[in-house]
Order: sequence, then structure tokens, then C-alpha cells
Amino acid sequence: MKLKSLVATTIVASTLVLGSGIAHAAAPSGTGWDDVNDSIVGSGSDTTFNFMQRSDVLYNQAQGCETNNTFSSAVGNTYGQCLTAGTANATTLTTGNWDHDYATEKFPTGSGAGRSELLAGSVDYARSSASAAATDLSFWGYAKDGLAIITLGTRTSGDLSKAQIQSIWNCSVTDWGTLLTGTPNGETIEPVGMNASSGTKATFQAYLGFDPNAGTCVKKLTSGIFPFENDVKPIVADTVINEDNAIWWMSYGEYRAFSYKRGSAQAWSVGGVDPSAASVANDSYVGLTRFLYHVTKKTAAVPASTAVGATYDVVGATAVASGSYTADTTGTVADGGKAGAVREYTRFICKPQTAHSANDFTGLSNYAEYTAIFNATGFIRVPSAQRTPGAGLCKYVAG
Repeated sequence: MKLKSLVATTIVASTLVLGSGIAHAAAPSGTGWDDVNDSIVGSGSDTTFNFMQRSDVLYNQAQGCETNNTFSSAVGNTYGQCLTAGTANATTLTTGNWDHDYATEKFPTGSGAGRSELLAGSVDYARSSASAAATDLSFWGYAKDGLAIITLGTRTSGDLSKAQIQSIWNCSVTDWGTLLTGTPNGETIEPVGMNASSGTKATFQAYLGFDPNAGTCVKKLTSGIFPFENDVKPIVADTVINEDNAIWWMSYGEYRAFSYKRGSAQAWSVGGVDPSAASVANDSYVGLTRFLYHVTKKTAAVPASTAVGATYDVVGATAVASGSYTADTTGTVADGGKAGAVREYTRFICKPQTAHSANDFTGLSNYAEYTAIFNATGFIRVPSAQRTPGAGLCKYVAG
């Protein structure tokens, strides 16, 4: 991996005029591109798994350098890589995926597990639906989500206060009749716990102020484990948990986007406020909103320094469209290799509309393609007032 300290710079296209009159364009300087396509892998959150899979497709399809598409033993591992100096390469587009790096997602293990894998070096970036941890990582909040408090089966939804929700999971109130006026006594509340590595569990734990899995009344599945987040089917199918008496929580985005995972679940209002795109965006759904994070090592990506009046940020600013890179001066980040590929993927996720290239399959801007992904997964873009200067459309948090 090649690292170098970034300073304010402007792209200088390295060109070689060939006999054919076509110029070669090398990877732009001061970026994570290096004319080699790298494979990068992410792991972690279940909540963000589907979003990031769709994001991967956009990035993998994005326009970039001309490639060597003639295979022979003479070219070896340069087959499929960017054409090098001395070879015809007229492309100068820098708003897509220059190196044609390719991103993939490991099956969900939970936000905490994904961050642990990233720190251990077994993956290149992580997915997290939990708040930033105190580690040497960069957390790029690209979306907002909420938690839906849900009941299943025949239980009709209503309104709960925070105190009532706490009383359910600390087992101080165990009867639906005690909790809700007009409900018969004798129906035992069955709060269900969640996979301990889950960011959705961590968010709910922060809201409650205690571990929601710890109460003696909190249910596990018959198998003896807590269910994985965002999918009610294992709870409904369980022979120990009474579906009509169960209460759980899940991603609001997943709740509204994926009926197969939601099943019969009904979301309750909390403190008189329904979970909705508006209440998540403006935080009126108090205590139950969160950011969803793409997580990198700080050696891969950090925001631009606002102190130097940067017009370009490390992960996506408007100046990229005109080829002007004013880069970060706050640290050392990757300028090649897998970490450089992570840097450029982070830029792709966070950069604004004007810095995106068109999608070759639809002709739409990849910004519009991301809009479709937000709509399909139930999440919302980070409101402009909550974005971090120097981090494009993202909210940046240093772990």
C-alpha cells in the first residue's frame, strides 16, 4: 500500500502523445486511484446490508479508465487493469470509479462484529447501524433511520411512553392489562431480545439506558439464542414465544421497505409521535433515530480540512467535476492499493449530485440511482444541516 500526506493540489493530467494522436491519462494524483483494480470487502450490519449491496452494484458499474482487454501471457496480471503510459487511453473521466475497483459485502454478522473484523484487518470496511465506537476508525453517516417498536399477530398498536417501554424490558410491568387501559388482565407481555452484536440492539440499549437482553422476562428463541434483527419470521414461527403477546423493535427503514421481513408487525407511536421519514429526519421521534454508517480506517479516508478553505473534500466535493482537487492536510491517507480503493468508494457514497457520473445502464446520474436505493430500502439521506463540512453528503464521526 502506498501512502502519502495530502496537500492542496490540482490534478495535472499526465499525458503521453502517441503516434495515433490519442493521449494517455494516468490516474489522477492526490487520490486513492493507482491504475489497478482492487477488490474490497465489507462486513457487519444486517440493517445496511441490502443498501450497501445495491451501492456496490453502482460503484462496480461506474465509468472509469480504459482497460487492457486483450489477454496473453505477455501482459500477465495487467489484463483488465487500466491501460498504462504508451497505450491509447483517451478517457479522462474522474467522477466515477477510475480504477474499476469492485466492492462486495459479506453476509451480516452485526455492526460490532463488522467493526472488529475491520480492526483485525480481515475486511476492508465495515457496515454499522450503531453509534461511533471509541476506536481508530472513521464513521461516515450516509443515511438516517429510526427504530420501530412493534407488536405482532392480533395485538393492535397504540402509543407507548418511554417509561412504559423501559418497564416492559426491565420486567417491572409484565401484563398487557396493567400496561394499557381497556386491555384484559392475564395476557403476559413477552418482550423479545436481540443478537448482541447488532447495532439495532445497541441503539435500543442506549435509548433504554440498560441492556434489553438482561431482564428475566426477556425471551429467547426455542434454540436458546436471541433472534437476529429486522426479521420477525423466526419469532412468529417459534414454539415458545406467543406471537400475540410478543413485543420487539426493528429498523424503521426495514419495517416500511420489506413486507416479507415485517410480516404482521405493527409499529407503535412513542410519546405521541409515529415513526416516519419526517420524524426521523427532524428527530421529533425522540431518542429513536440514528445514523447508518460506512466505516473505514482513518488511514483510508478522513474529511477535508475546513481550515484551508478546501473546495474539494476527500470523499466528494463539487470541484471533482471540473478536475480540481483541493485535498486534506489533516493526516495521511491511502493513495493506492486496497485502502486507496476504500477511500474512493467512500468518496462515491458521500459525494454530491454534481460530482457523480452517469450510469451506463440507465443514463441517469448515479446520484439519482442512489435516490432510488434510499427509496427502496426505506432510509433517508442525511439532512443538509447534519452533514459535516468536508464530508460531502455524509455526517462524519471520528471513533
